[in-house]
Amino acid sequence: MYNYNHLYYFYVTAKAGGVTSASTHLRISQPSLSSQLKVLEQSLDLKLFQKAGRTIELTTSGAEVFGFCRQMFEYSEKMNEQISKRVPSSTRKICIGVAEHIDRSFVAEVVSLFLKKYDVEKRPKVTVISATPAQLQEKLRFKEFDAVVSDTGVIDSNFFDLEKAEVPVVLTCSSNWKGGENNNLSSSDIFDGIVESGESQWIMPSPKFKFRAEIDKFFDTKKVKKKIAFESDVIGSLVHAVNDEIGLAFFPLLYVNQFIREKTIRMIGPKEGYWKYQVSLTCHNQNKDDVLVQTFADSFRAICSNDVMTV
Repeated sequence: MYNYNHLYYFYVTAKAGGVTSASTHLRISQPSLSSQLKVLEQSLDLKLFQKAGRTIELTTSGAEVFGFCRQMFEYSEKMNEQISKRVPSSTRKICIGVAEHIDRSFVAEVVSLFLKKYDVEKRPKVTVISATPAQLQEKLRFKEFDAVVSDTGVIDSNFFDLEKAEVPVVLTCSSNWKGGENNNLSSSDIFDGIVESGESQWIMPSPKFKFRAEIDKFFDTKKVKKKIAFESDVIGSLVHAVNDEIGLAFFPLLYVNQFIREKTIRMIGPKEGYWKYQVSLTCHNQNKDDVLVQTFADSFRAICSNDVMTV
């Protein structure tokens, strides 16, 4: 009989595409994992991996062994999923990975709506964890996350997009701002008027954000040089800066809709926005039919929809 642990280590390493990522997931050292893989190769009398530049890839024999391991461990995963689905929701857990630059207040709204769908005594436990794009992909591949929220998408044949939303990007100001009282002006008129005045300062997300690249592109298209008063990688601090009259800022409407409704900040220009911002909810293929994941997707869709985002 083959050693179950050795086969599982091989399976995880093949899925991860390398020893470094696999050792992190398995929580063992790289030398120890490499040693265990060598033991498996010796017991099979086969070479399972070969070098491909700086990475490794499966040999022909390795691909064949991986096929058997995949069937074996996927059946084990399916058994676990079927059993967990019978567990009352009050004892279930759902872990959501969120890209570092996604606004937390938006995620909190989705989580709140999700939990309100259950009676208090039946509510599942929700854990939200921030991660880099690489971490999101790795943890989703190994199903450490039940789903991930991102504005860049997570592309992999093992993943499934539960929801993809396009929401308006709007121009915002403090509720005390005296310019642009006529909210019916077209986007070009209102923006051009602000720029021509030469008095406005801008609040911007960090350059590492995909959304910042979208803002920069908009300014470049308009051939406008912006005077930046405040820049941050925390969306909440940008909203506060607008509220404190530091300057004007572009935001996806779903990030500031609550503040606009509460009249703490004001939206100027058209409600349809200046361009569209994409945000997605992605899960592993094997999780797409899970009841909790589907319910979370319903809440995500509701928060992103025009029915909920009424100004």
